[in-house]
Amino acid sequence: MTNRVELLLRDRYDSFTMSERMIANFLLENMSGVPFETAASIGARVGVSAMTVGRFLKSLGYHRLSALKQDLRDGLGDAPWLLASASGAGLDERLRAETAAIAEVYRLATTPEWQAVATLLAGANRVFIAGFQSERGLAMGLSSQLGYVRPGVRLVDTAAGTFAEVTSEAQDNDVVVLIDVRRYSQHLRKLAEHATGRGVPVVIVTDPYCPWARDVAPHVLTAEVSFGHFWDMNSALGSMLNLLVDDVVRLIGEPQVHARLARLSAAYEDFIGFQGRGGTTMPARSPGGRARTKPARKR
Repeated sequence: MTNRVELLLRDRYDSFTMSERMIANFLLENMSGVPFETAASIGARVGVSAMTVGRFLKSLGYHRLSALKQDLRDGLGDAPWLLASASGAGLDERLRAETAAIAEVYRLATTPEWQAVATLLAGANRVFIAGFQSERGLAMGLSSQLGYVRPGVRLVDTAAGTFAEVTSEAQDNDVVVLIDVRRYSQHLRKLAEHATGRGVPVVIVTDPYCPWARDVAPHVLTAEVSFGHFWDMNSALGSMLNLLVDDVVRLIGEPQVHARLARLSAAYEDFIGFQGRGGTTMPARSPGGRARTKPARKR
């Protein structure tokens, strides 16, 4: 359900300064986590001062963060606040923040924007996926899972430097998925602009702090990564990608996906084989269906 805060932020988004966009992005993508925040903590996450957050809230008509929280509570219900009250004083703040971020991903999965992305991933002719820096692993995982449930999934070769899959192969009936978090690789923005300029649909998966993502891509999905650990945590992003694959399966149809998985499983068994019971390796089968055995060694 869209609430008053979300409507206000989206209605005025184009008029915001860069710093205000960063705060707005954080609020838009972390509605369920706002109950745990202060102006200072929001500023620390976004990279601005608490005073800047306060001035931004006043420009929206809120004299303090508690007034915005009340509007959110009216629109979102009690779930985030109940989580906070039930957590207990001994519960680690990072665990609460991470749990709230994953809960926010599940809320995001009910929105029209999410459904638009899932529909693209299910119906596009080809899906090109690229991840940058430490998010390359997320891109590999998404391409592997998505490749099991539908054909035409390609992991972009980011080492070659030409990004040929995006710059010369992708067409308007394909989709490009780019994954990165702050500090954002130059490749992310350049590839998004290049693909969008050629009419190729682009989906950016990132954190809530990227102030220009919505300027260069028609589809942006974000999840919180900053929970107070030394490194940013990708747990909410991983949950997001898993849910997307699950929705793609639903849109394609489970019977079709199961049929594809059966073919892939049979091919794997033919060429490699699966681990058998008791720790033994099941031998790969020959094209005729009989298990291949090694020839006896001559004595």
